Amino acid sequence: MRSFRYILTVGFVTFSTLGVANTQEYENLQVLPQDVSQDELSRAMLENLRGLGLPRRQSEGCLHCHVGDMERPSDNWDWASDAKPAKVKARAMMVMVNEINREHLAKLEARVDPAVTVRCYTCHAGRTDPRALEDVLRAAYREGGIDNAVTRYRELRERYFGGDAYDFRVGVLAGVAFELAGSGAFDDAIALATLNADVNPSVPDARRIWMQLRLARTAQQSGIEGALAAFDQMRASEGVEPALLDGLGWRLYRQDQQEEALAVFRHNHQQFPDEYIPNESLADALWLQGERETAIQMFEAWLELHPDHAMAQRRLATLRSRL
Repeated sequence: MRSFRYILTVGFVTFSTLGVANTQEYENLQVLPQDVSQDELSRAMLENLRGLGLPRRQSEGCLHCHVGDMERPSDNWDWASDAKPAKVKARAMMVMVNEINREHLAKLEARVDPAVTVRCYTCHAGRTDPRALEDVLRAAYREGGIDNAVTRYRELRERYFGGDAYDFRVGVLAGVAFELAGSGAFDDAIALATLNADVNPSVPDARRIWMQLRLARTAQQSGIEGALAAFDQMRASEGVEPALLDGLGWRLYRQDQQEEALAVFRHNHQQFPDEYIPNESLADALWLQGERETAIQMFEAWLELHPDHAMAQRRLATLRSRL
């Protein structure tokens, strides 16, 4: 009988043979068919390597699942061993992918041509850990606090930025920062927002979120009056935009602090009377508080000054239809 052990190299699979027989037999195959060809096996293993971003040269990436070490020739590794948990997981993932493609996607009608198929890369996108960036950062924060989360983010950005592995857009890091702020960890939230602004210096939203969290911390420590005074100082020294207070106002509103939110919206409207966002937010907040006629009057007054403002026209029509 002849048995085969596969050895991954760059772009193809070679085999060592033991014994003599006319049939081919692979050791411990549980997902791939026993009669899998050398080419099919090669493609399957290379797909795994690419999906997880593992190195191909000299079979190094194979050690993620298989038992061996780089000090020994790979034909002496124990390829059949299930000692590594990653190999057991890989089998489960291969079964899952097969079921998705054959049992679920295949039943969809009007599929594109060629049909979309799920692969290892679909979820892993070139990394062994398929978790989204925000989940990785949450775990890092739980394990070692804000310094660990910041360090982890910088490591991942240095390695993966420009690829598919992680979403490094401003909103992802901002989302984790707002979660921390929601739990009361404002200093840690501001640290992430500072990092966001640092790595995205050309994105206005990054700076706005950083300033917004600073105002939210001041509101917690010194009340709304303190936050509005801080806003006025920011406006004088750093320059601000109407959306800055708008975000703080709706955050307060969602936290059932309606009076404080209205104070913020009114202040924003006073500071930026010619801007649409402060007008819309104050009017919408008043509508939600039951002051419907006042809200409609605000939109009517705005349209008298800006008769071609399409967004205000649509909003006014919607509010009138709900009276």
